[in-house]
Amino acid sequence: MILRSLTRYVDDDEVDALWRQACHQAGFDVHRLPHSTDELLPVVDALEQLSDLAAVCAKGLRIRIMSYAVLARAGKGITATPTVGV
Repeated sequence: MILRSLTRYVDDDEVDALWRQACHQAGFDVHRLPHSTDELLPVVDALEQLSDLAAVCAKGLRIRIMSYAVLARAGKGITATPTVGV
């Protein structure tokens, strides 16, 4: 979900670099998938600081991630962690 969202805003060759930079700034291992919204949101926060287009993407992702969390808490059969990949 996250990488696919980024490709809507930036060139494909920039996606990997932005993801790595956001993970690095958030102190998250780029080679490990997030297991919770608590792990994912700091990466989204860092992504928001990288460029204007990345910030637009990050704002949309934050809304989507928080929606997953609310639906999971409400017992709607939704997992709380959206996917990172494409």
